Amino acid sequence: MLNVLTIKAMLRGFELVLGLQINFNKRKFGTFGVSVAWVQNSATILNCMLFVFLFVYLGLPIEANPRRAETWESIVVKFQRKLSKWRQRHLSFGGRVCLIKSVLNSILIFYFSFFKIPKVIEILVRLQRRFLWDERVDEIKTAWVKWETVCLLKSHGDLQVRDLELFNRALLGKWKWSLLQEDDSL
Repeated sequence: MLNVLTIKAMLRGFELVLGLQINFNKRKFGTFGVSVAWVQNSATILNCMLFVFLFVYLGLPIEANPRRAETWESIVVKFQRKLSKWRQRHLSFGGRVCLIKSVLNSILIFYFSFFKIPKVIEILVRLQRRFLWDERVDEIKTAWVKWETVCLLKSHGDLQVRDLELFNRALLGKWKWSLLQEDDSL
């Protein structure tokens, strides 16, 4: 309990020295490996709310299992929301390709940098594919080119839409590379 009182004294000193006030509505307290009663008592002393685990920090879910589809649900919803807005507009084929390459793939970069994507990738690829070929829910159009061909480089005469699985592996490989190459990376 002495540590909690020390934290409270430090926060109060911060307020006095800088002349700022701490917003208690935003302050939360939580710990691992101690009793619930101790955590509640400490939160009361610090005048803050209890921290609920399974929270989002910088857009990433903390304490969530990235191998489960539920962790990726927010990404799928973002994809669907973006696509539903764009479907209302009449876009050319080039416009759809541009939106897939610039916006949809950028949504994934942060997640892909930290987590290996599970089978949810099939849903994301299907959403991209249906948007590219302008398929509606109630209609099925013929795709004139295989999706693997659409993902090839422009030097091969194709559209250079990112293959999400390879993109995910490349971003994770970048972390591995930096850990192996830089001595003080950890």
